[in-house]
Amino acid sequence: PELCISGYILTDMWVNESFCLNLMRYNNILLQASVGIAIAYGNIYLDKDINKRWKDNRHHPNKDGRTRKYNAVYVMQDGRFAKRINESSVLPEGIQPKTLLPNYRIFDDERYFFSLEDVAKDAGMTLEEVLQPFMVKTKRGEVAVGFEVCEDLWCEDYRRDGRPINITKVLIEKGAGIIVNVSASPWNHGKNASRDNRIRFLKKESADSFVPFIYVNKTGVQNNGKNFITFDGGTTVYNREGEPVLMAYKSYQEELIIFEDSVFNGKPLKRDEAAPIRQKFDAIVQGIKHLRLFKSDELPLRFVLGLSGGIDSAVVASLLAMACGKENVLAVNMPSQYNIEKTKQTATTIAGNLGVDYLVIPIDEMNAVSKNLFSRLDEKYGPSIFQQQLSDENIQAKIRGTSILSNIAGRYNHFMTNNGNKLEIALGYTTLYGDVNGAIAPIGDLTKTEIYQMARLLNEEIFREKVIPDHLFPDELFRFSEEKIIPSPELKHDQINPMRFGYHCALLTVLTDYIRKTPEEILQWYLDGILHKNLDITIDLIHRWQINNAATFIEDLEWFVSTIQKNIFKRIQMPPIVITSKSAYGYDIRESMLPYETNILYKELKEKVLKMKTYKPI
Repeated sequence: PELCISGYILTDMWVNESFCLNLMRYNNILLQASVGIAIAYGNIYLDKDINKRWKDNRHHPNKDGRTRKYNAVYVMQDGRFAKRINESSVLPEGIQPKTLLPNYRIFDDERYFFSLEDVAKDAGMTLEEVLQPFMVKTKRGEVAVGFEVCEDLWCEDYRRDGRPINITKVLIEKGAGIIVNVSASPWNHGKNASRDNRIRFLKKESADSFVPFIYVNKTGVQNNGKNFITFDGGTTVYNREGEPVLMAYKSYQEELIIFEDSVFNGKPLKRDEAAPIRQKFDAIVQGIKHLRLFKSDELPLRFVLGLSGGIDSAVVASLLAMACGKENVLAVNMPSQYNIEKTKQTATTIAGNLGVDYLVIPIDEMNAVSKNLFSRLDEKYGPSIFQQQLSDENIQAKIRGTSILSNIAGRYNHFMTNNGNKLEIALGYTTLYGDVNGAIAPIGDLTKTEIYQMARLLNEEIFREKVIPDHLFPDELFRFSEEKIIPSPELKHDQINPMRFGYHCALLTVLTDYIRKTPEEILQWYLDGILHKNLDITIDLIHRWQINNAATFIEDLEWFVSTIQKNIFKRIQMPPIVITSKSAYGYDIRESMLPYETNILYKELKEKVLKMKTYKPI
């Protein structure tokens, strides 16, 4: 697949020429390995010989002024680089650069690589002149194969003269009898359907001239320092009708697929997709396992986490046990005077159900030392009552996260996890240097609604027993009866989370989706009576949280959006989050610290909503 020698998500490692040149040295090994066969694979290419090849003395840099680099597919056979149908000196032998460079979400290709389209412009040629299939020898004669790299398949949104820049179509028109796409395309739910739809689009564009298409995708996990990105594979062979006829079935696992070209005439296959929450489970487990790269081979991958007795830490503990084994998980309960007996007992029960190592470390004594110190400082600096109380609460979180968990991690060679969910991270319902720390945030891209879905999956399908107790689950409207435990950080007496679960989860999803909605659009949905439909929630949930009251709706929306904006400074200090949606905090959603403001349209719509008094669903 794409950049398989090195990995794709390497950020500014790509500006290190020594690193890139070392990657290119592997090409000589692979050339020797190609004797008797043809090989195609992805690797970096530094075009240091461009002046010699073009026979000029002009400057041909990357757009950053450095040596020109291509994210390329290499094609070789019988110890030599393969030839194109029409060879020219514009490109090196056997090298096909990526044409379409993505520059959205986690992708920064434009920052590092030079596109084939820009090569053509620099050479004074058209893209169509430069794009050429390679000739590959077979027992039945030579075959023209068109090679492309990842995004070249996702061409519909790249436009020229009002039409897609369709690399596949050009290669077919140039004589390609087969198309091969080498990819490093990250997983998200519904990705296989998206791939199939893109192939159908290419088939429609080329009509009867469409040829068999081989899509080869990466498996595994990579990171950019702020997010863990998973690659599910999904390698597929498509026939001339653009339908899948052969596919990899094992997500996140390498598979050797050997086939004869007769498969191109095979019957279309249907995909069997797991439920979204199951796919997210698989992605998170792979993300956790990714940390194995940072341990020496002889040391096991071990984790320490705070196990409070709440649903979030219960889910994280379960995920860790599945990813690296129960014997490599240390759960620590750190009660204070504010932790009720029921949550403490629940933590003990969960640890016992999982079979993980378990410690109870009370923090009241450490907390008393801190409060004694600050009581003397308070006499001098005189904080407000609110600030003093808030600080007293947060000191407990910092004792747990920094004084205990981080020191256990460092002292006993464990990785520490962050147990925050996406809703808490968005609202800043976390404590810097307390629970905003760790080596990985496994559930940082799951809303609270998804946390409960994940907990049910763990009980019903993964462990097939009630590892996570029933009294942690609410009813369908997120109500908790007396015998159940209401989510709480337990940093003071009778503390309850301020979130409207279910409703706020849906609101956050649309506000952070890849095609993000704005507060103004949400106000318009309310006016049109379609808020519940567009949030995909029930009218009962709207009433459960009194959102049917227009004044409550406005007050809550402004609190929600402003609180998210005010807590960017916490999110940019978060540990890496495993991506499970199309927009995860970290590098996927990049944020600047800016003040909360509303615009003119918002104020106009707000007045209309307030005049409504109540929500009128349609």
